[in-house]
Amino acid sequence: MDISLAEERAFQIAPQVSFDVARVRVDDKRTNLVAGVMGTLLSRPKPDDIHLVSTESRMEPFWLVTIASRTRYDRNRSFSLAVSGPEVQQVTLLDHQVTVDPKAKGGPSIALTAVEHCLEERRVSRQFDGLTGEKTDFSKYLGFPSQEITNLEGFAPEGVFVVTPQARATAVVRQVMSEVVQPVQAQIIHEERVDVEAIHLCFRPVYAFEYDWAPKGKKVIVEYDALTGEARTGGRKLQDQIKGMVTRDLLFDVTADAVGMLVPGGSIAIKLVKAVVDRK
Repeated sequence: MDISLAEERAFQIAPQVSFDVARVRVDDKRTNLVAGVMGTLLSRPKPDDIHLVSTESRMEPFWLVTIASRTRYDRNRSFSLAVSGPEVQQVTLLDHQVTVDPKAKGGPSIALTAVEHCLEERRVSRQFDGLTGEKTDFSKYLGFPSQEITNLEGFAPEGVFVVTPQARATAVVRQVMSEVVQPVQAQIIHEERVDVEAIHLCFRPVYAFEYDWAPKGKKVIVEYDALTGEARTGGRKLQDQIKGMVTRDLLFDVTADAVGMLVPGGSIAIKLVKAVVDRK
């Protein structure tokens, strides 16, 4: 099996809504957002009772992994062909004489052996939450303008909290690899190739606004998506919860744990390590 591994890259997706604009939009809707639909119907709060107590501008990580495979192989196949009647004893097919089996299941027939020449191609692209490592659809963010991060260790936009990914490259590559690399029933494999086309770490902008509804003793965090403009409650502030540095060697660790990448194909882990070494 031949494996090629694309260079790992990191990108920053540019916000489409500024922090100040988002703050105004959320503040204008704070009554409905904080109290909720049922709260506004049962006891409509006064806007002056809901106060903004803290904010957070952050960059949240997600992974994009794309892997393609190509397998060309031969496999043996037997075919059964019914003849026209019990009187038929032999059949000449493609200049070869074949004897009829009169006791075959389903009636008199001839058995043909053949070789099927097969080609299987797969290409899978998946996105994963950078914190949980769970497969999540972030495709709606991929069309927005982005800028490549050339110095991941020095990536620290002013006034923005860069959330450290908790899921590493190996974990997400393993999941996609298990989808793409599938065993085949073959007598001869002529070509077996896997191309890891993309291992991208992307950061998307999110704003968090914490409100205090004093008369109810209730605090609510509203998260605002700086790309789509969507606002939702039930969010959280991450700066006090997630610590750690964003380093390339820590996150792009395909070589470190690749030996544990057990997927159909057996020696793929060793070959993946070799692909990384050859590339570097």
